[in-house]
Amino acid sequence: MKSWSLFPRRSIHAKLLAFMLIAAIIPLITLGSMAYWKSSMVVREQFSKSGEYIVTQLQIQIDNYLSQMRYMAYDINTYVSDPTLVVMREEQPKTYTGFLEQKNFERYLGAHRNLDTKGIFIVTPSGYFFGENVINGQDLMRESWWKALPAKLDEERWIGFYTPRHYVGFQDEAELRNQEKVLGLVVPVLSGYGVLKDSRILIEMKAGKLFQLFSQLEEDMSAHVTITANNGELIYQTAGTFVQQESDIVWNKPLESNNWMIQVRLPYEQMNRSAEVIQSFFIAALILSAVLALLLAYLFSRRITGKIKRLQETMRLVGTGELQTRAEVDTEDELGRLGVSFNQMVRRIQTLIAEVSRTEQLKKEAELRAVHYQINPHLLFNTLNSIQWKARLSGANEIGNMLYHLIKVLEGNLDITQELVPLEKELQTVEHFLQIQELRYGPVFQFEQTGVEACRRYLIPRMTLQPLLENIFFHAFEDGHGTIRISVSEKEGLVTLLLQDDGAGIVPERLARLLDPDLERSSKRGLGVYNVDQKFKLHFRMEHGMKISSVRGEGTTIQITWPKREEIPDEHQGNDCG
Repeated sequence: MKSWSLFPRRSIHAKLLAFMLIAAIIPLITLGSMAYWKSSMVVREQFSKSGEYIVTQLQIQIDNYLSQMRYMAYDINTYVSDPTLVVMREEQPKTYTGFLEQKNFERYLGAHRNLDTKGIFIVTPSGYFFGENVINGQDLMRESWWKALPAKLDEERWIGFYTPRHYVGFQDEAELRNQEKVLGLVVPVLSGYGVLKDSRILIEMKAGKLFQLFSQLEEDMSAHVTITANNGELIYQTAGTFVQQESDIVWNKPLESNNWMIQVRLPYEQMNRSAEVIQSFFIAALILSAVLALLLAYLFSRRITGKIKRLQETMRLVGTGELQTRAEVDTEDELGRLGVSFNQMVRRIQTLIAEVSRTEQLKKEAELRAVHYQINPHLLFNTLNSIQWKARLSGANEIGNMLYHLIKVLEGNLDITQELVPLEKELQTVEHFLQIQELRYGPVFQFEQTGVEACRRYLIPRMTLQPLLENIFFHAFEDGHGTIRISVSEKEGLVTLLLQDDGAGIVPERLARLLDPDLERSSKRGLGVYNVDQKFKLHFRMEHGMKISSVRGEGTTIQITWPKREEIPDEHQGNDCG
């Protein structure tokens, strides 16, 4: 009975009020604690996933930029290394012919530009440059990072992020704050002759989009971003002081293109801030419920837990990929602001995904266009047709037939309006190529096909088989003697084509280098097979493409696998190939 002394003895109202207050506070503490624990756990988990996603997108975006720059440099080097394509006799043209040569060359450099490219130039040792007339060569020579390059550059050098001072229109150092930063790459020109000898390729990409991603991490999440090279050189670091703590949440993302390392550190207090907001609101609700008694405390706690559950459900839906979901915001309190912040974060993620998708599409289109040289074939076809007509009038029927088949092969090679063609059309071009070889060597080789008829509608990248057959006649057969077999099959949505010959085979050292993506190909030798493999990867993702096996003296087998795709689906076709 002594416990009753804690309550008033004469006031029933006070006792009921005390019991109601206790009955209200205990459930509120219990339910509120559970709601706080659950919501805090969900908020931390979703916050961590969102941070991981943004950091991954930053890694992908930078890798895309670096890959584009490296591909541009590789393509330009391949072009300038061929003396039949580039003839530059003088730096500053003094004749009309020299002027046309320079303009054509600079037009070729400009064809590699895209929306994110700041400039593409080839700089000679004297400071003269080829490219758009938007920079000052002498100002470029005075750039500190340019001076730091070795006199004899023998490998690519990533410059990192910097503000270019060498563009026309740059006034003084006061403009540095308003200038857009760029990402630079310098590559030595592989051409060993002419005015391009010992020159350098300079590629600069606009870094505005990357710095927007940096700002999202630094301003929205209070994160600290650092990018370092593999030799420890600092490429980028968030401005201001940052004290590292063992409790920091750290994301490390290596870049595949050049082994740079992205590190993003997020203070644990920043991730815990949303949970602290919920905790503060819960304590305020508990104090208010003690004043307003059981009913108001119960209704208020129910309203709070309902909002948290709706926010939790919204986060769960967003976590499953439904980015169009939005948190319902009907108040301006802490939970309302949390919902507004969450909605803003989801919108930024959607925008980031759209930008990355668009960048990927532009990159793929640029890579596909760069596979073929943009030339006008009409003059070539008209000339060959005229030669064929003259040959027939002169009674040179073999020459006329060879020209006819050559024209058909060239029509398939130079028609860039359709990148994917039916296998049937590709094999027609192959037939014309084989007719040329038969006219050249005579009927000394055999050509066999298996499973082609049932697979004739399946799409294949244009002009992929003819370069492989050309390699067989030039490297595998002696005077055209041998057997070539093509077999096509389809299984589980994948088409597999086997190209076999019984020729000389390939030595293991050369076989290992044929499809190596890291090998720099400064000449056309081995470039055809590599380009065919790249066509399949560009059209059908990186896991598809070629596999080559060969035994010296017994022959070579090339296996190509890609997803089944038809130009005109045939609902009545019931037979798979094989």
